[in-house]
Amino acid sequence: MLTATLLSALLMGLIGSTHCIGMCGGIISTLSTNFNGKNSGQPFTIQLFYNIGRISSYSLFGLLVGLFSSQLMQMLPNPHAVSMKIAGVFFILLGLYISQLLNSFKYLESAGQKLWVKIEPFGRKYLPAQNSWSALKLGLVWGWLPCGLVYSALALAVTQLNPLHSALTMFAFGLGTLPTLLLIGHFAHNVKAILQNKTVRYVLGLILIIYGISQIAGYSTFMMHDH
Repeated sequence: MLTATLLSALLMGLIGSTHCIGMCGGIISTLSTNFNGKNSGQPFTIQLFYNIGRISSYSLFGLLVGLFSSQLMQMLPNPHAVSMKIAGVFFILLGLYISQLLNSFKYLESAGQKLWVKIEPFGRKYLPAQNSWSALKLGLVWGWLPCGLVYSALALAVTQLNPLHSALTMFAFGLGTLPTLLLIGHFAHNVKAILQNKTVRYVLGLILIIYGISQIAGYSTFMMHDH
């Protein structure tokens, strides 16, 4: 079950990271330049440490959520089946979100803004990040940015029976988002043009929706087999 969950989280991050262009693209661009707007000579290292910080925050978030949710999941008569159903629903919502057919996470992101306004000032002082340590600290803060994509991964993390598995789920999700964010840093214009294309977003969204439906169908099959 854990392997399947980690693969699902990785897929969620990999395909869903098109959303990261709007949420993190601006910050990634600043990590490629120094105060004079010229190449810093070590943009990849700085971007890498920013992402290490960001993924570390995701993992911590998953661990904290898992400390509470794992106890509740263990009380359910069929936690694996429930996990598949919840994951399927959020994959569908994320697919609609990525394809821009439905703002599925509008209210969740609005709720997260209340916490973000208190956290964000701690990260702003590290902008622009001109060394790895500053980039790491910036990433640690920016990992708490309200984001429907992150909340989708958290929904998957919540279904785990072990807090460590919840943390690993968020870690796998973070790794899935890594390729897109690193590419944005080096090929910003080309990557944005491709990933913001409507057809591309529709196709990626459809993949997530189909995967979500398959998860729910798997839930139904699992339940019928159980009975």
